[in-house]
Amino acid sequence: MPVLSPSVSSSSSSRQNNRHNRTHSFPAAISQVISRQLHNSTSSKKSSKHADHSNEDAGVDSSAAATEQQGSLTEQKSAPKDPSIALTTGLCMCCLSSLRYPVSIPCFRCTVCQTTNDVTALPSKPGPTIASEYLDDLVGTEYVTEDAYKDVEDRIMAVFQSFDGLSNSFSNGKKLTYSETSLDFGQISKFYKFVLCSSQQLMRLVLKSSEILLKRPGRILASPSDLKFLLIILENPVLYSARSSSSSGHHSTILKRLFGLISSLNVNCHHYLVNWFARLPTESFRAKVELINSFTTHRLAKYCSSRSGGAKIETYGADWRIRAAARTLSLFFAANIQVLKVPTSSFYNTLVDYIDITHDFDIWEKQGISSVVGPLSRTPNFSGASHTTSSNPLTSQGLHNPAKTTGPPSSTTSSPSHDNSSNSAVTPSNFTTFTFCQYPFYLSMGSKITILEYDARRQMEIKAREAFFSTLNYKRIVQPHLVLKVRRNCIIEDSLRQISSNEMELKKGLKIEFIGEDGVDAGGLRKEWFLLLVRDMFDPLNGMFVYDEESNYCWFNHSTFETSDQYFLVGVVLGLAIYNSTILDIHLPPALFKKLLGCQCTMEDLLLLKPSLARGLQQLLDYEGNVEETFCRDFVAEHEVYGSIVQVPLIAGGENKPVTNANRGEFVNKYIQFIFDISVTRQFQPFKRGFYHVIGGNALTLFRPEEIELLVRGSDEGLDVAALRAVAVYDGWGHSNSTKMSTHEIEEAEPVINWFWESFANMDTSDQRRLLTFVTGSDRIPATGIANLIFKISKLGEDSERFPISHTCFNQLCLYRYSSRQKLEAKLYRAIVESEGFGLR
Repeated sequence: MPVLSPSVSSSSSSRQNNRHNRTHSFPAAISQVISRQLHNSTSSKKSSKHADHSNEDAGVDSSAAATEQQGSLTEQKSAPKDPSIALTTGLCMCCLSSLRYPVSIPCFRCTVCQTTNDVTALPSKPGPTIASEYLDDLVGTEYVTEDAYKDVEDRIMAVFQSFDGLSNSFSNGKKLTYSETSLDFGQISKFYKFVLCSSQQLMRLVLKSSEILLKRPGRILASPSDLKFLLIILENPVLYSARSSSSSGHHSTILKRLFGLISSLNVNCHHYLVNWFARLPTESFRAKVELINSFTTHRLAKYCSSRSGGAKIETYGADWRIRAAARTLSLFFAANIQVLKVPTSSFYNTLVDYIDITHDFDIWEKQGISSVVGPLSRTPNFSGASHTTSSNPLTSQGLHNPAKTTGPPSSTTSSPSHDNSSNSAVTPSNFTTFTFCQYPFYLSMGSKITILEYDARRQMEIKAREAFFSTLNYKRIVQPHLVLKVRRNCIIEDSLRQISSNEMELKKGLKIEFIGEDGVDAGGLRKEWFLLLVRDMFDPLNGMFVYDEESNYCWFNHSTFETSDQYFLVGVVLGLAIYNSTILDIHLPPALFKKLLGCQCTMEDLLLLKPSLARGLQQLLDYEGNVEETFCRDFVAEHEVYGSIVQVPLIAGGENKPVTNANRGEFVNKYIQFIFDISVTRQFQPFKRGFYHVIGGNALTLFRPEEIELLVRGSDEGLDVAALRAVAVYDGWGHSNSTKMSTHEIEEAEPVINWFWESFANMDTSDQRRLLTFVTGSDRIPATGIANLIFKISKLGEDSERFPISHTCFNQLCLYRYSSRQKLEAKLYRAIVESEGFGLR
């Protein structure tokens, strides 16, 4: 059946638009998306057809290519004779190209994405819709005649090519709010299922009609009620078939327009979308994230080649489709922050790992554009009644600059004015290059660690270069590395003294010397220093940290007599550990890493740190009776100070203010704030200062709090013994007179190796963790996975009654050639127990 395409007005004034220079604007953050000056150029049918061919079918279409095309058209056509025609500049509502067009025209077409933008909305016309009654009758019909089938086709074409027809379909009769789309997704699913089961021709008609509507919505999308047709099209199951990059390529025309329109909406519409997405079923949410990721992969793959390897920013940086997909995915990421639907790793894109990520990082730094959806970004509360954002204490230091969001307006509609930049969700930028560092949720931990190591190496090289020139200029010897000389029995005092006297040298490469011991630090002494220092600093007897017996997490001791310098040292050690790619065996809660990035701590964080206290506060919140008479609590917090219970007022006069049903929410919030903020301010501030003194930089802003925790503590995922065995390295095994043997040959020739792995695999989880701690100094694996864990098994000698030993600073386990598996297991367990799980030998 022929499908009519919407007409595009043509006039001599359209040729005036070929003179403009287009620029691309880029987001600064999720809560500022480009101003809806959605003005597009009208072009003649001839130029539109030419643009369709050159832009839609080309594998790569950049801003520069489109500008050259327009320049050639300008040379071929003479400018209008009337010099009085007033021109204005606006942004395409799909690709956000900057366009110039006559003020007087009602609509025009973008020469980049071919979207027709109606400056003046098309008049609403009464037309057919798809209501629940019609759909029930349609699905309930056992046999569809040819005339009835023709009526269905006409209805689909009329509805899916009409903004009003599709927006008014599938209604559930409820009022549109932050938590309600007013759409019946069950009916939408039922309709698409009927179309799929009927014939491929009907689905092709739905897809073609959807594409026509997306190409010309007929108005500026400025109100949340204008978004319903986008949500209906997004539910089409054909778009999700297989969810591979090749499948996304089949429907890329629809997807690019869909993502383009969604990404260019104003901030108010984005707030609604984020809240709607946060309420999607988990499977539906995951499917949409995978769909956007596969579309990104499909576009990015066009710029990858076997010769050049991964895509270069010079190619993908100007692709508006990738930028639109990234902006759309950032809305889902913001929704995932509100309500955790999928792990952060679900947003990672594997193909992004193969681009020149360090060059992407350099361009991002030069442009000065902050990352979208940083740790502090927030969307309005689900109720829509209020909106609060947490302030970032690091913004003024240039470490992160999340966009500020404003509370939702009282009305559910917003002005369609094109020049209202304050209503934008992404601020237009003078820079024209898209970078993935603007959207760090795309980057896997491996890519982020690569950037962090690159940034650390660059800063180390700068410090080494400064030391070299200082040697030449001032004729004095300056160490290119930071060398700490410490005594084992005074490791905290010596480390603190030397770090305090070398604060400006902390970004040099770190080397350790133990006084009175010979040795060259090739990495082992440095790791041993970390292990010894962390063990002493976090020792409960030291008094700097207190442990919760139930959660086994430690927290700052707010009644300690230690000075702030000690906590500054702890922060420096954590920063140096990240800087030098070392995992620390510490039990700090996730709340600490949230505080480092300026995020607010919640009841969930208290439940992890102090489970009993959190359960008690939750019982107070859930209690249905009289809280004041039952709990008899005042606005005071209780904590232990050297065996005595001390009460601290949570507010002025709190000891005289009872907790009631009306104010119990305030009491719980104040209590949580006291635990995480007020009571530990004296300890946390120097800790934070020490951490950022070492690691502060733009690379750190790419990480989420849970990713920072992975860098410091490693991953607690289950041990895959087979994967660990695959990456293990053997030293000294095999016949002495033989040539170098492969790993497989050594395992076949040495029974002890096989006994060890069999014993390791048969251990319970806790013993496996203890053995891993014995060998590596930590029971966790690197953030990038067990494949990147160094695990070396060396041979000490022939059969012996001695125990296996370990060198945790080298991740090395040393075994004898024991005569039996039982003897190996006995010696191995005895060694683990006697070393107390720490493994320093």
